[in-house]
Formats: sequence, structure tokens, C-alpha cells
Amino acid sequence: MCRNICSIDLLTSDRAELSFRKHINALGLLRIMRGRWASAAVGAGVARRRAGAEMNQQNQAHDAEMQKAQQQIDAQQKQLEAMQQQKQQQPQPQNQPQQQEDPTQKLKKYADLKQQGVITDEEFQKLKADLLSKM
Repeated sequence: MCRNICSIDLLTSDRAELSFRKHINALGLLRIMRGRWASAAVGAGVARRRAGAEMNQQNQAHDAEMQKAQQQIDAQQKQLEAMQQQKQQQPQPQNQPQQQEDPTQKLKKYADLKQQGVITDEEFQKLKADLLSKM
């Protein structure tokens, strides 16, 4: 009877030891997996932080470029306004006396230039046609 009970005890203790070993192995595997999961989580966090920092740098660079471009636009606008003010302040050229000159007087001048040989007959005819077309 002792033999049977002892053998049952041995079987039970073997099973318990086997179960205990399985449990220990499972815990070890769980610790390993926890470590890997933790590493993956930390790595993902670092990657997100780096990507966020890179995005911030890119945004700052873009904002700086946009600000610089806006400053250039503002400077060009000021130059344009200054040029327009200068143009308005300058007296208009006196083109009116030439335009108001009598066409017959101009024609006489062209004829004199032709007689003096300063302009050719073709040039005289062209100037005369232009003058008559403006009348």
C-alpha cells in the first residue's frame, strides 16, 4: 500500500513540478514579451517625438520663409508707391507745344529739310503722310 501511495505521491509531485516549471517558463516568456513590448513602445514614443520635432523644425522654416517673402513683397510695394509718388510730383513734359504746332509749319520744315538734303524724298513723303493722317 505504501508503494501505491508513494507512487501516487511521486506522480503528483512530478505533475506539480512539471506544472510549476511550465508556470515558471510562462512567466519568463511573459517577462521577455513585456520587455519587448516595452522596448517597442519606447521606440515608438521616441520615433513620434523625433518626427514631431522634425515637423516643428519644418514648420518654423516654412514660417520664416513666408515671413521673408512677405517682407520682400512689402518692400517692393513701398518702392512701387514711392515711384508712383515721384512720377506724380514730376512736372509733365511739355509735349503740348509740339502737338499744337501748326501742321502747315511742320510741312514747311520737312520741305526745308528735304531741300537741304537732310532727309530723302521717301522720308519726306512718309513724314507728310503721317502728318496728314493725324489731321
